[in-house]
Amino acid sequence: YWCGKERLGAREGTMPDEGALVEMYGECVRTLVEAVKEENLTWTNEISEKFSLPARLANMFVDEYGADEAAKLAQAMNTRGPVVCRVNAARGASKAEVIEMLKAEGVGDIEDAFAHLVPGAFWLKDGAPANGGIYGSKTWVDGFYEVQDEGSQLIAASVDAAPGDVVLDACAGNGGKTLALASSMLGVGKICAFDVDKRRLKHLLANIERAQVRNIVEALENIGSLDELPAASFDAVLVDAPCSSVGALRRTPSLRYTHDDPYELAKIQLEILRRASRLVKPNGGRLIYATCSVVSIENQNVARAFEAHHADFAPWPFEMPVPTSPNVALHEHERLLLPHVLGTDGFYISRWKRD
Repeated sequence: YWCGKERLGAREGTMPDEGALVEMYGECVRTLVEAVKEENLTWTNEISEKFSLPARLANMFVDEYGADEAAKLAQAMNTRGPVVCRVNAARGASKAEVIEMLKAEGVGDIEDAFAHLVPGAFWLKDGAPANGGIYGSKTWVDGFYEVQDEGSQLIAASVDAAPGDVVLDACAGNGGKTLALASSMLGVGKICAFDVDKRRLKHLLANIERAQVRNIVEALENIGSLDELPAASFDAVLVDAPCSSVGALRRTPSLRYTHDDPYELAKIQLEILRRASRLVKPNGGRLIYATCSVVSIENQNVARAFEAHHADFAPWPFEMPVPTSPNVALHEHERLLLPHVLGTDGFYISRWKRD
């Protein structure tokens, strides 16, 4: 509570004052207030203790980035993430027009860019609207925009989906990137959304109706496995693989203690990537692998393991580099997005084209 109030810049009115807390919990509150004053604190140099990370995860960060940068990464994981949005181009309104719609609803400070990674992103600097939050916004209800971290937007943009493409979102979940792909395709073409968890596809169905892209998105509710889909049938396949999500700890802080084992996940990720690769058309079909993890076990290691046994997939370089850690070696067809560098959540992207 007090660290949040004094050090994380909590908005006025969101926390009770000291007197109210004393009334609720007694005089012990005053003891706590005194104890956390700066002059009474002793800060540890241990990343695990200082930033409330399990020792194993803190050690992973240190192994990946070195102690100094791991501390910056951990600190960023303890900072509230920005509310970044994406314009739904399929609805036909420009970013400027969508921002004006939100301002007409009383939404305050809006920046028309955040990390400058994708053109459709904009930033609600004051957070979610006060009048019912995002879900109370008529502009959102009418499908003109989505709330989506800019790193997540960049994953969808990395597919380079164009009108007329046939695309598979192989781990679609609730459909955040499915909707972004539909926006890129301007309502022309076909997107098949698959997920082993059919409950999540139910949410996707509601989202595509609201975004008004039902004409090009098909939720594969009756398909139990990627193996049931015909080979070489998609211009592009996105594998946004299930992962530890340790790149998004600031969104779900409890994950630092409950995330799945990256070593076990890497086996699953590689198997999904292998099965999905069969579905990519030859002669230039695209395969994109992504996670919301910042550890190489789930990222570069999986990509290298895939490349070692799939010589028919050539690296597909990105045209523009994105700032990342100086302590991580990446190839031109890879991107590593880090919260302490770009302000996005943590993501990894690798992509290939099939010969």
